[in-house]
Amino acid sequence: MKVGALLVAGAFTLAGCSGGSEGGAEAAPAESSTPTPTLAVGAEQYTADELEAALEAVKADKGLSGDIENDAMLRPQLSGALPDVTTTPDQCQKLITSALDEGIGDGNLAAMTAGEGLLTAVSYKDSSRTEQQADTNEQMLADCAEFTMETAGMVVTGEVEGIDAQTDAPTTQGVRTTVTRDGGTAEAIQISALSGTLQLSITQFDPADMDAAVADAEELINAVLAELEK
Repeated sequence: MKVGALLVAGAFTLAGCSGGSEGGAEAAPAESSTPTPTLAVGAEQYTADELEAALEAVKADKGLSGDIENDAMLRPQLSGALPDVTTTPDQCQKLITSALDEGIGDGNLAAMTAGEGLLTAVSYKDSSRTEQQADTNEQMLADCAEFTMETAGMVVTGEVEGIDAQTDAPTTQGVRTTVTRDGGTAEAIQISALSGTLQLSITQFDPADMDAAVADAEELINAVLAELEK
C-alpha cells in the first residue's frame, strides 16, 4: 500500500484528531530573565531532503523494511485525497481537513511505513504551527470524544481518548481511537512528538498489544529525534 494511502486512512481512522492528552509537556514557566534554551531539534525548518535522510538512516540502523516516500512523492497522492465528509459534532469537521490540507500544506514532509503503521515527519516554517496544535489539543479531544462521520453513504462512529506517552521531545501526545462500521470495530493509536518546527507522528492500526505499540512508537520517534540532532 502506498504511504500516502496509509496517511489518508489514518486521517479517517483518527477523525483528524492529531493530538491528544499531553504526556510529556510541562506547564508554561513563569517569566524570568533566564534565556530560553536552544532546541536541540526543530530550532529551524528541516528540508524535505533532511527529513527523508533521517528516516533512511533510522531505517538502516534498526533494520526496518518499511517503504519511505519523500515530499515530492507524497503530495500528489494527498492532493484531493479526502472526499466530502460530514462529521458530528460540527467542531470535528475542521480537524479532518487540517490533518492533511492545512497541517501539511506549509511544511516539508517525509513518511515511512513501520510494521502495521505509519511514521510521518513534518517540519514547518516556524514553531507557531506546533505551538498552536499543542495549545488546542485538549479541547480537540473533548470536542471529538465521541463522533460520527458520513461519506458516500458510509457511516462511521468513533470514540477518542487520550493515552500516556513520553519521548525525548518537549511535548508528547497520545490518542487512541476506536471506530465502528457495519458492526465491525477497528482501533488505532497515534503518538506525536512536537519539538519546535518539527512534528513526528506514529499511527499504529489495530495493535495487538497497546502498551507494546506505544513503547515501540516512543523508541522509533526518539531514534528519529536523535538522528536529526546530529
